[in-house]
Amino acid sequence: MILKNKIVLSLILFFLLFSTLYYFINNIKNRTVINEEKYYLLEKNTSQKKILSQLKSKEIYISHLNWLLASLFHENSFTPKAGEYIIPKNFSVFEIQNLFQKGKTLTRNFTLVEGSTAQELERKILDNPYLTGEIKKLKEGIYKPDTYFFKYGYPRNRLLKRMKKAQDEILNNVWKEKPKNFVLKNKNELLILASIIQKESSKLEDSKLVASVFINRLKNKMKLQSDVTLAFGFKVNGQKITRKMLNSKNPFNTYQFLGLPPTPISYPGENALNSLKQIKKTDYLYFVSDGNGGHRFSKTYNSHKKNIKLWKNK
Repeated sequence: MILKNKIVLSLILFFLLFSTLYYFINNIKNRTVINEEKYYLLEKNTSQKKILSQLKSKEIYISHLNWLLASLFHENSFTPKAGEYIIPKNFSVFEIQNLFQKGKTLTRNFTLVEGSTAQELERKILDNPYLTGEIKKLKEGIYKPDTYFFKYGYPRNRLLKRMKKAQDEILNNVWKEKPKNFVLKNKNELLILASIIQKESSKLEDSKLVASVFINRLKNKMKLQSDVTLAFGFKVNGQKITRKMLNSKNPFNTYQFLGLPPTPISYPGENALNSLKQIKKTDYLYFVSDGNGGHRFSKTYNSHKKNIKLWKNK
């Protein structure tokens, strides 16, 4: 009888101990420790003690014991991954650790705008606080305007390689479909002309007509006479071009020199490059702004002068 009572008592004590332990662990795993969404940057090699201290500064209070016990219930050894996190409202200790364990970090984006220059890209990429590393002097034209996604601490050089690869792909695609007896000699000349078209027009159909003018001028050994190349050469707004600039020997002065300028003048987007993919056949040799984001095109200089008058009277 005494033995039986001892067994029953032992079972009761075991049950109470198990229940208490289960409740304690369940409480650790499921009890909310955050009342509102918080941003948290977990840097590399941050000790778990420091993590707790940093979370405390954000009013996320977790004891070292609870943190340690919760870490025992992950499938793999708990190893937090560095990065930016958004810790959701009503998360428990275990859920926060799970977030860090799986590295569900915040995704950032970087956008290169069509028509940007190397100077503008360099400033923008160096000013981005979520990217890391130094960069060499950037070349014009070789990076594809687009939006690129990355995680905190992503190297700037790696991002630039992705941007160049994307531009190379579309450039190669356009060059493969070039027409017979193409006036442009290589992909670099294609990139240069596309960069000029980009600065002149952003709409695809309008860009095709602008491209036809420049192609016709090159074929006829005429100077391109493009304000945007001159503006690039002098680093000024196109509306601030002076007569002195027009008469200068600046290598980007296409009013003075035949052919293309020495380098691209911007990062051309897909519309500008695709305007040279299937060249629109026209007899146009001139164009001027129509004042509404497009252009008026003409075959003769007399018609061009009339279009200029229309633009000035707009």
